Amino acid sequence: MSLKIENINLLYDKNMVLKNINIDFPLEKIHVLLGSSGAGKSSFLRLLNALSEPHSGSIKLGNMLYAETHPLEIRKRVGMVFQKPALFEGSVYENLIWGLKIQKKTINESEIRKKLISLDLPLEYLEKDIENLSVGEQQRVCIVRTLLVDPEIILFDEPVSALDPLNAYNVIELIKKINLEYKKTIFLVSHIVESAVEIADTISVFKQGEIVFYGSKEDYLSNYKE
Repeated sequence: MSLKIENINLLYDKNMVLKNINIDFPLEKIHVLLGSSGAGKSSFLRLLNALSEPHSGSIKLGNMLYAETHPLEIRKRVGMVFQKPALFEGSVYENLIWGLKIQKKTINESEIRKKLISLDLPLEYLEKDIENLSVGEQQRVCIVRTLLVDPEIILFDEPVSALDPLNAYNVIELIKKINLEYKKTIFLVSHIVESAVEIADTISVFKQGEIVFYGSKEDYLSNYKE
């Protein structure tokens, strides 16, 4: 099974944001998306999460064709962690179960505790108020919340841009851990190129709405030239 992208074009206000994207992404891998600001990386993630629709072309996850599927059903299979922690006032626990409630899934207390510990957050944090957490800790809460609803694919759009170098490195390592332990397909946009490339299985380089390079980490390091 794979995520198949065919002839995707995306327009915003008559501007071509993505042009003729054709890639078949294998699942259970880490796919790193590189490119300058405005190159189309975040717009591509929005398509994968059904936050926007392509002008033409198709997206297919396994047997699920996006054009024939309700966006909420797509988001059950494709989760997203945004650049800034998207949390609301209240406790860590209240934030963690929010996604489960929205998707009408069972709240498994032992699973919540297990995933919290696996992503290096102490159990006593469950009762902590979100406002008393650092930005790095808040981002971890977002990641745990996404993991709890058990999507097949998790999209990370610059998840470390608001973090200091140490916390940024730790979050990148957590993303690698999620891929290895939970077998999740990861799409990662990150400005910390060296760390992101280090954990990548494939790398896509975006330039002016096109993918100008797609290949393995080894191919990228050996052959890609700006």
